[in-house]
Amino acid sequence: MTVAAQPVGGGWAVRAEQGREEQGGEATRIRVPAGGRIGVNFTVRAQSSVPRRIDRRLAFGATLDDHSEVPASVALIHLR
Repeated sequence: MTVAAQPVGGGWAVRAEQGREEQGGEATRIRVPAGGRIGVNFTVRAQSSVPRRIDRRLAFGATLDDHSEVPASVALIHLR
């Protein structure tokens, strides 16, 4: 399976903490046993230009090896 966080922009950077980065660096390959589940940790960083207390939508998606898509998971992030 390939997992990725959609680019947030605005000075935010997101990257997966485990797995193998795919070419281009935006997606990461994760091995999941048949019928299994696995958690994936992501690091979210804000550059100094990111304004404080403004919510940004961060969507995580996955694509299976047969090219079918897993429904996205969405979170709100903001710098306090």
